[in-house]
Amino acid sequence: MDAKDRKGLVAKLLSASHEKSSQEAERIRQEPHPSFEFIYEHLRSYVLSKFMLTPDCEADDIKELASLSLARTMKLDPDVIHSLDQATPCDHATSESTKKVLLLYAVQKDLELKPDAEKISRVSTVTDLAEYVHAAL
Repeated sequence: MDAKDRKGLVAKLLSASHEKSSQEAERIRQEPHPSFEFIYEHLRSYVLSKFMLTPDCEADDIKELASLSLARTMKLDPDVIHSLDQATPCDHATSESTKKVLLLYAVQKDLELKPDAEKISRVSTVTDLAEYVHAAL
C-alpha cells in the first residue's frame, strides 16, 4: 500500500468513526427521558467509535480503552505504549491521559452538557461517564 492509499484509508476510517460517534450522540440527545441503561449502551458505542475500537472490546476503564486505541492505531502492544509514553511538554501527561481528557470534552460538547469540572474529573470508567451524563440530562 503506497502513501496515497494509506492516507485514503486513514481518512475513511476517521470519517466512519466520526459518523458513528455522531449518530450515537444524536440518539442520546433525541431520547426524551433516557434511562441509565440506554445512555450506557449508546455512550459505550460512542466511546468505542471515538477510540476506533471494535464493539467486542470489554474494557470499561477509559484509560485502558485509550491505551488499546493507541495500540491499535500505532500497531504496538498496550504494555509497550504505557511504558514508553511519557510526554514531557504537557506536565508529563501521557497520551492515555490526553485521549481521556479529549474524550470527556467531546462528550460534553457533543451531548450539549453544561461542563462540571468537579464531577467530570471523577470519571474514570464508561460506567462513571454514563452516570455523569444521566445525571446531567
